[in-house]
Amino acid sequence: MKAYPSMTEDYIKELREHSRAALSAFDIPGHAENFISFKPCLQKFLKESGDISGIFWNSSSKKLGEHLREVFYIKNNSPFSPSVFSGLKQALKGIERIEKMQGNKSKESISMNKNIEEKSLVENESLQESASFSYKRGTKTLNVNGNKYELLPLFLAVRGLYASLPFFDELKACTGMLEKDPQNATALFQKSTLLYKARRFEDALQLIEKVLEMVPDDFRVWYNRGVILSEMGRLEEAVDAYDKAIGLEPTFEIAWDNKGVVLARLGRPEEALEAYERVLLRNPKYAEAWAGKGCVLSSLDRKEEALEAYNSALKIRPDYLEALKAVGNLLSRLGRYEESLSAYNEALQALPEDPALWAGRGLVLSELNKQEEALRSCNKALELKPGFTPALEIKVEILSRISRQRDINSQ
Repeated sequence: MKAYPSMTEDYIKELREHSRAALSAFDIPGHAENFISFKPCLQKFLKESGDISGIFWNSSSKKLGEHLREVFYIKNNSPFSPSVFSGLKQALKGIERIEKMQGNKSKESISMNKNIEEKSLVENESLQESASFSYKRGTKTLNVNGNKYELLPLFLAVRGLYASLPFFDELKACTGMLEKDPQNATALFQKSTLLYKARRFEDALQLIEKVLEMVPDDFRVWYNRGVILSEMGRLEEAVDAYDKAIGLEPTFEIAWDNKGVVLARLGRPEEALEAYERVLLRNPKYAEAWAGKGCVLSSLDRKEEALEAYNSALKIRPDYLEALKAVGNLLSRLGRYEESLSAYNEALQALPEDPALWAGRGLVLSELNKQEEALRSCNKALELKPGFTPALEIKVEILSRISRQRDINSQ
């Protein structure tokens, strides 16, 4: 593989800067409802995305552009490609033309009649702008002079690229192996894993499918396919992939564990419990399986059994935070508030910045009639995450209890 050390370093730095700038400009809250303030954000997003496209399809160094596209798995039909991006360039020019025309019309209107005052001028501009330029926030669709442009694919491509940049060296190493041998299943598998870590699930799935064509009987590949499909929300297919992995390697416990998670998400709790039991039969020291079993039992409102499962997980891993959180919540629901408070306090020692823990602790303290301390706990949750709904709801209840107590005391 040809190396472009200094140039590559410069371009990676540029890609990082352009990606960060594009993402920061995209869909600023509130701006989509105000066309005038939103246009500069949109223009910045499109300009930065255009600069990214220019790097990948670099006319001055085509080989370097090709090299970068291979490393980052940027295909010819990518939203960055010149053929796809040209439409958005036209949209950008269209917006600039609209701005120019509106600027000229504004000057004419002002010079023709300074007394038709700003109100009607602003109304005219607003109507004009609404007709010629609009943006649908829900679908990320841009309309310019009757033409529709989908911005979501480009945004996702920028986000995927930005998430891939920290893995550049590893992606480059995989690409080097694939240049020497395009059928290198190990390199394809590793590259798929890196793209998964960057949350580029579609691309990761494409590569894992290629690996399966070469090694259809490798349980690890089927397992990874299940993980990717699960992240994509394709849960039935994920179960099938985990079953294939288990069929090839019945002792592969993590596949049973993940299958249990997916079955629970599918609303099939009894099957999920069976999966966890199969894991625990083989390995009773598997803390994650005990926690998964606890989660399913809790969803079935089998609180005592769930508590027992979570405690089994904590005996194996005393610092298992998710289990500690769940135990605190379950003990609270069972009315065992002192024990619940201990669990929350222990979890907060390990995770003091978790607003959900502070809110849950506040609820328990309120049930113990320690209202002032409960209020401080909720305020801490809201300090960490302003507007956090559970903390707000608990705080309202605490304040209500404090108010009722004051009324009783004053009588």
